[in-house]
Amino acid sequence: MTTNKTLGSTLIIIGTTIGAGVLALPLATAGIGFYYAVALMVMLWILMCYTALLTLEVNLAFPRGSSFSSMAKATLGIPGKIVATAAMLILFYALTAAYITGGSQLITANLHISFPAAEKTSALLFTIILGGFVFWSTRAVDYANRILFTIKIIAFIAMLALLVGHVDVHRLIPQPAAQVFILAAAPIVFTSFGFHGSIPSIVNYIGISPKKLRKVLIIGSMVPLILYIIFELTALGTVPRTGPNSLEMLTQQGSSVGEFIRMLSQWVHSPVITALVNTFSDIAVTTSFLGVTLGLFDFIADATKRTNCKKGRFQTALMTFIPPLVFALFYPKGFIMALGYAAIALAVLAVLLPVLMAWKVRVLPNLSSPYKVKGSVLILTIVFLAGLLIIGLQIASTFGLLPTFH
Repeated sequence: MTTNKTLGSTLIIIGTTIGAGVLALPLATAGIGFYYAVALMVMLWILMCYTALLTLEVNLAFPRGSSFSSMAKATLGIPGKIVATAAMLILFYALTAAYITGGSQLITANLHISFPAAEKTSALLFTIILGGFVFWSTRAVDYANRILFTIKIIAFIAMLALLVGHVDVHRLIPQPAAQVFILAAAPIVFTSFGFHGSIPSIVNYIGISPKKLRKVLIIGSMVPLILYIIFELTALGTVPRTGPNSLEMLTQQGSSVGEFIRMLSQWVHSPVITALVNTFSDIAVTTSFLGVTLGLFDFIADATKRTNCKKGRFQTALMTFIPPLVFALFYPKGFIMALGYAAIALAVLAVLLPVLMAWKVRVLPNLSSPYKVKGSVLILTIVFLAGLLIIGLQIASTFGLLPTFH
């Protein structure tokens, strides 16, 4: 059973990390090219994997079921709790609302539904059906995620296999001055490795088993890195960087991921790839929704001290799903704006807080963890500064202060 939970937890991490946003990575990294994109991805994966292990170290110093909020309060006091709660709610509510919006569009498009309030009805159905798994139990999310994850990965691998034959290695050669676009790309790539909010749920599910949990986090984050690199290779090696029908043209026009997929299909002349990409992106929305809302559900349950009985879980479910559902239905632009700051909230939640909390766990006499990540105060300081750098880059990007590829 423990091995079964370990596998399921690893798949939850992978499913949460590899969302539909992976399809936007080629557009985000078009300016820097393949080799710089790989270097950036590897560096940010190392950063996020390390802070995930720091989060694990902190989480294991507290009782099972402890959330970011309770851990931050115990280590950093009331200010820490406020910051952790705000970052968690902003990030997860925004992501949940975005997934509900995407899920409703998925239902209406695939089922060809067209009547007044069709998208609102679809959004409600999407939330009730998938939210039901989260309400029922982590095990329900685990098994639902396994089925969806299998289909998603098959579609993704099939898509990559069809694209590999169209790769032109000359398109992967770095262009002059490509380095200047790295700063603008960094926050976007950074968010594609975010899964830290689900760590307390995974610890609660598996139990106090440092070796198994460490393996789950490392493998669960490494698989997305590998798939991201392969996708970058195929996408950037297939679509030209400049010229007509190029990545540069798409970024100049501010085109969407959908436009990029259509262009990709045109270059390889394959409607099959379009179908596979649509299958992948549709399922990616659902698996990311399950992973994100599971973390949000357990966070709210801990913060509000709801019990694990059906009544308590129902109350937690209402607090988890109603706010993002309401905003997704009646004020989607508010969450689109919030998603623009996702990198800031994620940097706080996944980098700054884990560093500060881990340092406190190590120095406070009343706290100890059965697991400790290697790293001196100097290493923790460097990681903390990297988190501040991500925040600074996101703010600079928001105000148009960084060079972009258009």
